[in-house]
This record gives sequence, structure tokens and C-alpha cells, in this order.
Amino acid sequence: MIKAIFFDVDGTLLEMGGKVIPPRTLQALHTLRQKGVRLFLSTGRHLTMLAQVREQFEFDGYVTVSGQFCLCGDQVVYKNPIPRQGMEQIISAAQQGGFSGMFLGGEECWLNLDDRWARQFIREFAVPTPPVCPAERGLTNDVYQVIVMLDREREHLLLDRADCLTTTRWHPGFLDALPPGGGKDVGMEAVLRWADIPREQAMAFGDGENDISMLRFAGVGVAMGNASDGVKAEADYVTGPVDQGGTVDALEHFGLI
Repeated sequence: MIKAIFFDVDGTLLEMGGKVIPPRTLQALHTLRQKGVRLFLSTGRHLTMLAQVREQFEFDGYVTVSGQFCLCGDQVVYKNPIPRQGMEQIISAAQQGGFSGMFLGGEECWLNLDDRWARQFIREFAVPTPPVCPAERGLTNDVYQVIVMLDREREHLLLDRADCLTTTRWHPGFLDALPPGGGKDVGMEAVLRWADIPREQAMAFGDGENDISMLRFAGVGVAMGNASDGVKAEADYVTGPVDQGGTVDALEHFGLI
């Protein structure tokens, strides 16, 4: 029996870069809540980037910044900042490589550079524009994730200099840098422990490489039809693409709505 469901946002709950939860999906969320299923977002986004989603539906909890800062109601149930050595590696790589990054703390976020890559991210995902501050601020303030503005061709500018970080990708143009061993599965585990729900009774939906650990951890992992073949191979079930109602189709397939 499924008692908790975790939804990725971009490419899963919303179309990539979308702002509105499709009406059919929104109705499904209300139906699940009426049945007593606990509903959570699990996303690489910072909490400040979720305002539009939360205006449409308030979830029971939020696994944010790829699992490194998790809230249920007003309670922080898990936090795992990047250690100092990791921050030093990111800062050094950014200075030498000249790339921008969005530094995500618990309550705030900032950019080290306002360049075309950063502006593309802000425009594509319609998130608030953060202030520009030195990357070194991360040495005196907790940072849980850095969205590094590097495509696959340029990602070596970070990877060659960051051997004590976990990195994952959910978009061709951006790379997430996390604490060692960080991932959505870690945050998901903390939230389930808070809710006293075993992982076998949890379901997870995702489409990106950063969702793989979550799909593996859940009792039932569902990959969207728009996911890559590598993500689909890690899922228990593959549904249709987000723009064809794949989320709702999977919920119906498993008899949850």
C-alpha cells in the first residue's frame, strides 16, 4: 500500500520550464490527499523557487536542493551543507574557469556572476533573480547545493577540480554540485523517517539523472516518458511524457486514483 509519493518538479510535475500544474494532475493530487496519501516535492530547486507551485498546491513536505535541505510543515527535518573543502574546490574552479554558479543556502541564494548562462537559467525556469555576491560567501554561510552553469562540453572545468563533491545533472546546460554522498534519496529517507512511513510504501516520480537515486530508493520508482534511457532503466515502471499526462496515467495504473 502506497502511503507517500515524491514528485520531481521540472519535467515531471510540470513541463520543463512550465509554471502551471496541469488541471488533471492537480485534481489527482487532491484525490490522493483525500485518500490520506502523504505528498512531497523532491526537487533540485531552492524553496524560494517553488512559490508558484505552492500557490497551486501545498505539499506535506519539501525535499529541496536535491535532498540536502528538507522541510515538513515549518520543521526542518534534514540539512546537509557542503563541507568547507568542497566549497573551496567550487570557488577555486569557478575563479579559474570563469563560470557562474547559483549558491543555494537554507534561506537564501546568490550568484557569483551575472552572465548569459545564469540569465538563461533564470529565464527558462522563471525563478527569482538572486543577488550577485562573491563566491567566497560560501565559506562563511552554509551552502547545500550549487547549480553550476556548465554544459557537458565544459563540465570538466569543475569536475577536474572537485574530487570531494557529488555531482549530478538534470539539464543539458546545468550541473548540480552536492555534498559527498548527497542525493534525493538521502532527503527522501529523512522525510519518510519523520513521517514514520517505510520506504516500501513510498512511490517516486522523476525524469532526470538527479532522480535516479530517488527512483532506486522508493518502493516503486516511476520514470517519465520524457526521461533518458538511463533513467528509465532504473525505474520499476515507465509512464508517458509529462506533456501527455504521464504522471496521472501512472497513478491510475497503480490504482491510486
